[in-house]
Amino acid sequence: MTDTIDIGRKKRAEILFFALFIPWISLCIVSETTLTYTFSEVADYVVWLLKSIILPVCLVLLNLFSISKSVLRKKLLILAAVVLLTAQCFMLTYSDDLLLCVCLMIAVMNIDFKKVLKVYLLTSLSLLILMTIASATGLISNIVSHRYGDTRYGLGAFWCTDYSSRIFFLLLIALYLYSAKMKLLHWLGLVASVLLVYHFTVGKMDLICMMLALLLFFTNEMILDSRKSFGIKTKWPRIWGKLAPFFTPVSAVLITSLTLLYSLKSKILLDLNNILSDRLLYGNRAFSEIGITPLGKYVKWIGMGGISDDILPEGYNFVDASYLNVLFSFGIIAAIAVIVLQSYIAYHHRRDTRLVIAIALISIQCILSHHFIDIAYNPFWVVFLAKREYIANTEKPSDPALSPSDIIGTNLRKGE
Repeated sequence: MTDTIDIGRKKRAEILFFALFIPWISLCIVSETTLTYTFSEVADYVVWLLKSIILPVCLVLLNLFSISKSVLRKKLLILAAVVLLTAQCFMLTYSDDLLLCVCLMIAVMNIDFKKVLKVYLLTSLSLLILMTIASATGLISNIVSHRYGDTRYGLGAFWCTDYSSRIFFLLLIALYLYSAKMKLLHWLGLVASVLLVYHFTVGKMDLICMMLALLLFFTNEMILDSRKSFGIKTKWPRIWGKLAPFFTPVSAVLITSLTLLYSLKSKILLDLNNILSDRLLYGNRAFSEIGITPLGKYVKWIGMGGISDDILPEGYNFVDASYLNVLFSFGIIAAIAVIVLQSYIAYHHRRDTRLVIAIALISIQCILSHHFIDIAYNPFWVVFLAKREYIANTEKPSDPALSPSDIIGTNLRKGE
């Protein structure tokens, strides 16, 4: 009888969670579209209040009240320290990206990981289609740029590469969830969709990452489905498992080193900077003009977002690289923390090759894109604390579902 009551309580809590999660993530996504240009000051403030305070706080409290007291006691000190540190960064920077990312991780502690991703995919894709239609028909602004000789469209996003980045993350979610069931026609359809997105946005980095994602996931499925070559079938997941914790820190160190070493006197770095659309230049300049602090500070970023013009705005200083953007905005502690956390997630789930491939691609894409901790784009942070059934890409049996209390501390007890 008690078990029946507990199951019923969990189902009700899950329904309530998604009833709050869907409008929350919808507001997060809408807040990063040109639909906000139609908002009045009051409406803009109400949206911010719901998105940044009311809904995330409700979701976090719902989770804390739904987990057992013993688990809560174990986690309370860690959660309190993380929330206080994040709140301090929020007060210093006036940016809610890190705060919302932490709230998302805490809010999903008792929810199945794949359910969250499926709901996120459906919600984000629906809004993307609506925003694309609205911008194409003139209902909302469609940012147009002619820089570098190409006509590029934002299609409801603040900038053309923001749109292609959103497609990249949605593609990763879809491939992670459904690549095992996909047929050749599905793969060809995705390739055509990626090329269509590139035609309108001319997002070269996103095109490379999306094509690489399709190639790696397709290769992964071909190897797993193969009845021959048992050697590669066992070596493939092991290779990814061994590399798992290194993708994010290597990517962060690479772009930071290139940025610090950038000099107009170096022809190689000068050519690389031109290829990367001056990202090394503005990153290098930010080290001297903005500087870094332990817990971050307010930075007035001036970028091309929302500007239908081919001329850089006066005082342009935006740093696209996620690792550097987090470093300048939220400080050294937060930058190291998110890199270590992403590495831990990859290592902890190293036997899930599909997830490791997704994290590797996110790490690479965020070398030049600024959506690493932005939950309106990247929902994979939910893996950290969410409950999920672990399914390895091997012949070994699946592990049982992981509870929130098992996520942190299990490896420490095993000595891993």
